Amino acid sequence: MEIQELMIKKYGKFSDYHMTFQPGINIIYGGNETGKTTIHSFIKAMFFGLNRGRGRAARMDEYQIRQPWDSPGAFLGSMRIREDGNVYRIDRCFDRSGIPLGLVCETKQLESEHPQEDLDALLGGISESAFINSVFVSQMHCETDETLAQELQRYMINSGSSMDGEIDVTRALQSLRKKKKQLEQQKKKEEEDLEKKIAQKQEKADQLRRELELLEQQAVYFNESPAGRGSGGRNLPNRDAPGAEEKSGWIGSAEEEEQPDRGISPLMYRLLCTMLVLAGALTMGGAFLTEGASLRLFLGVMTALFWMMAIGVHALFPPHAGSYADNGEEHSGVNSSDSELSFTSGTECPPELLKEIRGRQEAYRKLKEELEFLYQQHVQPSMEVETLTLAIDRICDISDRIFRENGGRLNEIASEILEEITCGRYNRIVMDDTAEVRIHTPSRVLSLNQVSSGTMQQIYFALRMAAGELLTENQILLPVLLDETFAMYDDHRLEATLRWLKKSGRQVILFTCQSREREILKRL
Repeated sequence: MEIQELMIKKYGKFSDYHMTFQPGINIIYGGNETGKTTIHSFIKAMFFGLNRGRGRAARMDEYQIRQPWDSPGAFLGSMRIREDGNVYRIDRCFDRSGIPLGLVCETKQLESEHPQEDLDALLGGISESAFINSVFVSQMHCETDETLAQELQRYMINSGSSMDGEIDVTRALQSLRKKKKQLEQQKKKEEEDLEKKIAQKQEKADQLRRELELLEQQAVYFNESPAGRGSGGRNLPNRDAPGAEEKSGWIGSAEEEEQPDRGISPLMYRLLCTMLVLAGALTMGGAFLTEGASLRLFLGVMTALFWMMAIGVHALFPPHAGSYADNGEEHSGVNSSDSELSFTSGTECPPELLKEIRGRQEAYRKLKEELEFLYQQHVQPSMEVETLTLAIDRICDISDRIFRENGGRLNEIASEILEEITCGRYNRIVMDDTAEVRIHTPSRVLSLNQVSSGTMQQIYFALRMAAGELLTENQILLPVLLDETFAMYDDHRLEATLRWLKKSGRQVILFTCQSREREILKRL
């Protein structure tokens, strides 16, 4: 592809400005603030348009910077390009005063009905980010960013697996990760709502359990006390009445009611005791196996200490009383863990009290079933999230493998370019899928921060030119647009670079404020 002519209607400092180009290397020479960078920006804007930022970012975006100086209301231009023997005119209006994009084949006198799709085809399918990271080098910005690695990965995956070139693995992964994040947020909200329901039902179940315990104690009192049997249930004690426990022989004292429960769960009790006993056994075994007397004494003391701690745990922190029911043991005639009465069917308990107890037991049982169901829902993983995670991991694994298998082509082209422009000093560079670059020499492997700034820029230049060859389809050679790119090159490497550009067959548009590029090209 060749750029033939720029027709800048209104763009930055330029108004009704024309500029023509020739095949090969074109040098745009001028001092500072003469508009070289503005023209450089205009060419990219004609290919890809200008994206407007939002909020604070809009103050310093390209759209705001390139606003026409003399007439902000008009913001447009045209560019002629030549591709495959045909001349095309690209028309753009960057504001909202006209048609955003038009494409006309002047050779055939045909106006495109789908200008964006046809322009993408003329550009070889390269994206704006790939264009910026390859053939479009901005002033003092020779390095690439992570999007180049993503574009190369997409290209290599497609070319290495016979996929459709329109498939964008990076975009697919972004879409999957976005969907996963949405599902995780939805799952988090559902879990928060579920926790609220669990807390409400748990509070209700605790209240019901306390009421049921009180009724069961009343039934036990009625069965065991002659006064209770004789009164027909009329003299049942009231726990709320002051001194009721002392007057009626109520089960448990006031001190026991106020005493905090120091018990622990059976699982924790068994686990703690087992760990202490095992620790004591291990230290005792170590005492028998070691030879030093002082160490034996120390291990013996530790053995005794561990076992004493186990005895102390058993004495001071017994498991909850309700847990004995789970182990098949009896406790006080009433199983408070599952709220079942221990009195027999032949009891003389009043029918009203017995009916109330059975009703509370049934309600408590249903609440426990509901709580069990809610707990299962709470810990149940989201199948959609797991499926998306599996898909993301699978795509990443496959793409990484394909990138490793096909990434050698980029490194091979870039190494050939670097060897030529560094006059044989460096002949092998490698960029991985994270855009990390390594320079291989016969004696060692170097990172970018171990070479000079000039050499670093030459390495990036080689990577950019190699990526420009790989990322365009149908062997389309896009023009190379360089804005003050060679300021830190020495004369020998600058000459070698210009020689490579000259024989590459590409159109080169070089913007510079120095005269040495012209002098070197005259010698070439």
